[in-house]
Amino acid sequence: MDYEKVGSIFFNVIWGALRICSALIVVVLGFCWAVVVVMSKPWEPVEKVMVNPLVCGRMSGIVYEVPRRYVIYWPEYEGKSSWEVGFTKNAKGCDANFVSLFLAMSWPELTPVSFSDATSFNFSGVTVGVEPWGAGESGLRAVLRSYLRATPESIVAQAVYDNEIGMSYVEGVHRAFSDRKQDFFWLEEGGGMKYIVYCVSAYHADQSYCDLRYLLPGADVLVSIQFLRGRLSEWRNVVSKVDGFLSSSVKKDNLND
Repeated sequence: MDYEKVGSIFFNVIWGALRICSALIVVVLGFCWAVVVVMSKPWEPVEKVMVNPLVCGRMSGIVYEVPRRYVIYWPEYEGKSSWEVGFTKNAKGCDANFVSLFLAMSWPELTPVSFSDATSFNFSGVTVGVEPWGAGESGLRAVLRSYLRATPESIVAQAVYDNEIGMSYVEGVHRAFSDRKQDFFWLEEGGGMKYIVYCVSAYHADQSYCDLRYLLPGADVLVSIQFLRGRLSEWRNVVSKVDGFLSSSVKKDNLND
């Protein structure tokens, strides 16, 4: 038997075990010391982060301030898109520029509603989107052309005036599904495009809705309102009440600028 070799192996095993034990002792002592340091510090309550109950920002140079309870999605400000990392660091507040703002409210009270209500199939209120718009009336006309892109010009030329709705109307081709029909409405006044509407048919007729878009008077702001199809005949009242809500949301200090 090679006693020298056996002794060498035994020595290496014992030495390795001692090294491991010493390392564990150092780790344990370090942990205990850290616990002592932490426990020796006086307890400090965690400061609560208060969320501003108002959402504020500029659009077309006008400062809007609305109760946060109306905002169903996070307000988007200039800077990085909400799909980009770091968008939460965009400038916020009354001095920052909105890119988009989405609101939801009951009808006809225009009171705030919960996110779950606003996004349910049975929602009977209105959702309102506002965004800066530098393209003017010609841009709104271009949006209508985009709506009708799948509809042959010969059919668009046969549009009729719907007396009940008070707009021109055509049953066109659905923008995404060529085998389906879709209703489009628009209103021109004084040679300019004022309002455009498309309607979406749901499986249950009472859940069908319409999307109406127009430029906010006196501002380069595009407003989009979604409401049940059954209320299309009262769209002027819907627009009037939403305009009133947005007008009342102009920050008072802004009126003196």
